Amino acid sequence: CGTGGATAVIRKKAGAGARLVGVDLSLGQIRQAQRKRLPGVAFVEADAARAPFPGDCFDTVVIPHALHEMPRRIRMEVLQEARRVVKPAGRVVVLEYDDPPKLGKRLLLGLWLGYWIPYPLNFENPTRRDMIRRGVVNELREAGFTQTKKISKFDGTMQVVLGWG
Repeated sequence: CGTGGATAVIRKKAGAGARLVGVDLSLGQIRQAQRKRLPGVAFVEADAARAPFPGDCFDTVVIPHALHEMPRRIRMEVLQEARRVVKPAGRVVVLEYDDPPKLGKRLLLGLWLGYWIPYPLNFENPTRRDMIRRGVVNELREAGFTQTKKISKFDGTMQVVLGWG
């Protein structure tokens, strides 16, 4: 959940009756998220690859802008864990960067995200490139989701990928 920015948006969209759980590996991020005082949201310091929840307990799992920071092995563990904790009729929603088809958009996105800064200063470059190359849709299928759908947003700079079944 990071600092809770996406959680706040999800809180508004989910409606008053929905209960949400935000998970982050960093206690510092959790503390910042808690300061937002979002009603009906519990924040838990935990590893998303080893979530402290029983199987089949969530209607929806949302992974906002986190997979691009993870090496493939960890990405796959997180996606498999999302599959484990989501109910059989539930779904996972992944929000991530994408590789826009237009060169101008690719250059602007690269400038904005600092792709020109070399590794290890920009540690996300290798993991982001690997995620884009492999495809979030493909990795969701590998994690056990039988149905997937990709929705391209903002001229191909962002993607929303759904997995269910």
